[in-house]
Amino acid sequence: MTTIITRLYASEQAAKKMADKLYWNGFPKLALVIVSGTDKDAVQKRMAAAQVHEDAAPAYAASVAGGETALLIIRATYKPLGAARIAREMTAASETVDIGVVMDEYYAPDLPDHAPSILKTHPKLLSLPDEPAELRRGPISNEMGVRLLSAPKARTSAMSGGRYMSKAFWPMKLVSTGRNASSAMSGGPMMARRFWPMPLLSDAPRRNAVIRGGGTVFSRMFGWPTIIRST
Repeated sequence: MTTIITRLYASEQAAKKMADKLYWNGFPKLALVIVSGTDKDAVQKRMAAAQVHEDAAPAYAASVAGGETALLIIRATYKPLGAARIAREMTAASETVDIGVVMDEYYAPDLPDHAPSILKTHPKLLSLPDEPAELRRGPISNEMGVRLLSAPKARTSAMSGGRYMSKAFWPMKLVSTGRNASSAMSGGPMMARRFWPMPLLSDAPRRNAVIRGGGTVFSRMFGWPTIIRST
């Protein structure tokens, strides 16, 4: 069941202000309807579509069509929890227009809802709710006096002023014209001759064994057979 709560306000702006407060307290936008205008037939049709009680609709239509008031219709359901109580308390603290309507609240049967989208009342993914008009200030860059877009400038270097990193600290050349070096060490000496005068290549005759004397198997020095044959 849905509780239909109707409150009459002195102006459309006052009705919208109360609707914004209800919205920020958890009421869906579709649950808040404001009826205003001077066309009585159009006003009556909108009230009928919003399920305003038939006993209260003629008095509301006459007041709204006169161009002096606006009607706020609240459809209190399960969202937020205790919606009807919250709506009563919040509207009671506001300035409403009393025209002697008795049926300003009643239980209405829920009608079939053929929504074109499953996101009818559910917030969209990664979307923020709209702020009330009095809280809208525009982009934060406008508050700080900063331009949103800056005119790009052609740059030849990642550093400010077009300098190169090699010249930022000391005057060193970008490309060296030095000769190709045959050694990684300055001056071209070999690592073997840096610490002691040892030859890089030996001209001694090749040996067949690492043991001095050559050819002698290590096991034979102790009289051991190289291969043990099992019987």
